[in-house]
Amino acid sequence: MSSLSNVVLLPEQKEILTMIQENKLDGFYSEIVEQFSNEALFKDMSFEDRLKRCLEAYNEHVSNNRFKRLLLNSKIRNKVYLRQISPAPSRGLSNELLLKLKDGDFLNKAINIVITGPTGTGKTLLACATGVEAMLKGHSVLFYRMSDFISLIEAKNPVAFSRFKERLRKIELLILDDYGLETIHDKAVCALNEIADIRYGIGSTIITTQLKKKSLKNVIDESPIRDALADRLFRDCDIEVVLKGTSWRGSAGELNGFKDE
Repeated sequence: MSSLSNVVLLPEQKEILTMIQENKLDGFYSEIVEQFSNEALFKDMSFEDRLKRCLEAYNEHVSNNRFKRLLLNSKIRNKVYLRQISPAPSRGLSNELLLKLKDGDFLNKAINIVITGPTGTGKTLLACATGVEAMLKGHSVLFYRMSDFISLIEAKNPVAFSRFKERLRKIELLILDDYGLETIHDKAVCALNEIADIRYGIGSTIITTQLKKKSLKNVIDESPIRDALADRLFRDCDIEVVLKGTSWRGSAGELNGFKDE
């Protein structure tokens, strides 16, 4: 970005810059400073094109700030992008599936995703990368380990839980990592069912698990609402990703993405 320290500005240019700063149009300000500092470079550009550049710079600034805010609030610890993950059919990850996750249409349709596979095959990495892609598009995301999520909802009193439900209702993508490591008991079953119900049809959920999809219901305590909860979380119309292969934790693959040998 250019500096104005060695640039002589006209009074009207100074006034424009002051007005832009007062209105906190930061990206717009950076671009107009660039133009004022390099008049020779922009002299043949039309007014409309110069204005368009300023507006594009402002929009990019707003988008970047929104992404940073969404990422901070998401609780996703490792920022990884879908573009860093290569298709690997032998591991259960096709190019078609990657494009589907990147496209994000599942969010518009409130479709859930279940990612299954053995330990270390990249379930959490893929879920987080899909979440980051969603945030790049402006969607809100929230990540929890399933065990932490269960402990959290069980510990809340009715008023706090009601507020938490309302927050989750507004989250466009909820990621629950490592489902099935422990049985979900009475209070948690009821709470999860309320959360699944309030989000049904308006928000997507990604669940990662070592269990096969047909076994997901088995970790929910038997109760009258067991089937209802399972149906809301694991629907036939949802996207199922089955990752295969050996663990790559600590290997180059964990950092470089899915790559066929």
